[in-house]
Amino acid sequence: MRHRNPHLLLPAALSAGSFLGLVLLMSLSDPVQNVSMALLFFAILLVLLLSLGHLLVGLSPNKISRRLRPKILIVSVFLVIILMFRSAGSLNWVDILVMLLLGGGLLFYSGRRPH
Repeated sequence: MRHRNPHLLLPAALSAGSFLGLVLLMSLSDPVQNVSMALLFFAILLVLLLSLGHLLVGLSPNKISRRLRPKILIVSVFLVIILMFRSAGSLNWVDILVMLLLGGGLLFYSGRRPH
């Protein structure tokens, strides 16, 4: 019999809730006509990515360490920013390269920082 991990309950609930929120938002609104709906979409997407990151890392036998939390945040924020630029149609290869360099630098230095 498998035992349940109580520390995974909140990320699982947030993942399910934000996924349902995204589905409802996409089916009931048009973000092209209303910019506030697009901002709400990206905010809900950020919550979904953060909770999925915590959920996927939490499935491993080790608990989420203090060093992994900033990395999950950095990766989630950069994914949302890249998707924002991509949806606006203003993402070319130079922008992608700059974003990857910034993200890689932040990931590198977040692991070096003493806690």
